[in-house]
Amino acid sequence: MQINSKIFDFTVKQALWIIKNILFAAVLFSVYLLLKEKGESINEVLRHLRQIPITASIWVVLLLIPVNWAFEAWKWQRLALKVEQISFWEAYQGVLAGLALSTFTPMMIGDYAGKILMLKTQKRTASIGAILLGNGMQLYVSLLFGALSYAYFIYIAQPKPVALHWSILGLLVILLLLGIWIAFSLQRINFLDSSQKIIRTIGQYLVVLKTYRLVEIRDIFLIATGRYITFSIQFLFVLQLFKIELPLVVLLAGIGIVFLTKTLGAAFNFLGDLSMRAITSVYYFSYFGVQLSLITTATFTIWLVNVLFPVFIGSVFVLTLRFSNLKASA
Repeated sequence: MQINSKIFDFTVKQALWIIKNILFAAVLFSVYLLLKEKGESINEVLRHLRQIPITASIWVVLLLIPVNWAFEAWKWQRLALKVEQISFWEAYQGVLAGLALSTFTPMMIGDYAGKILMLKTQKRTASIGAILLGNGMQLYVSLLFGALSYAYFIYIAQPKPVALHWSILGLLVILLLLGIWIAFSLQRINFLDSSQKIIRTIGQYLVVLKTYRLVEIRDIFLIATGRYITFSIQFLFVLQLFKIELPLVVLLAGIGIVFLTKTLGAAFNFLGDLSMRAITSVYYFSYFGVQLSLITTATFTIWLVNVLFPVFIGSVFVLTLRFSNLKASA
């Protein structure tokens, strides 16, 4: 008897979708259990959301939404110069379109697509390396501030097992040093000089990386830092909005750790992003006696204004993307 092979025809995309949703459910269930353990509930989170006060803090948070994504657009505009000269507005559209597309794709594939498909040149896929550099630089900034925040957390909270946490910090430091080495080595790497066909094939999309001078990489790092500072200020104002009163250094360390885990977990889509933020916030702030329903609400609020709202705006720009004439540069 022959079994229909279609029954077992699960693509990699379907498998990732299943894994993502299982992890998402597991993380949210963990948040639910933590709230229950502290005598709180999801109903309290909803109550806090309904009672958000309309103060100066909420207006600052809202006004910084376009500033946050403007830094990302500025970074993309600078990076894209090696492939095509685009206006700031075109870069902004590409960034928001990429954000919208990434909600449906794993490993930030949609982010690449949105930026690439907004370009006019037929050799748009040559910009993959440029996008990789931009995302890598934002990751490095989150890694840098996250490592500093994590070191402070280990020192002040002494979480168990301490040895494990120090080992994780050591790994973060190694990644930071690796990032510095890569920045200084980009121009010396020959992406096309390999006997392996697969490496040469991938190399043609990364060869643009050799064109970035160290001073340009430094500028991209500064822009990425500007974006990090912007959404950190937003998070601080949201925490203030919900009257989470802790020393400034404690709040900044918490923000650094939340964005570190959010960035490292970027392989999942925006729902996975939300769950990563939630579980990290609850874990960190529980060491400082913060009401967990409050920090959960604050985390959801910053995700709402910085991700979900721009996703709706970006969906409009998806309609303007150019889906034809994709060619790679050799």
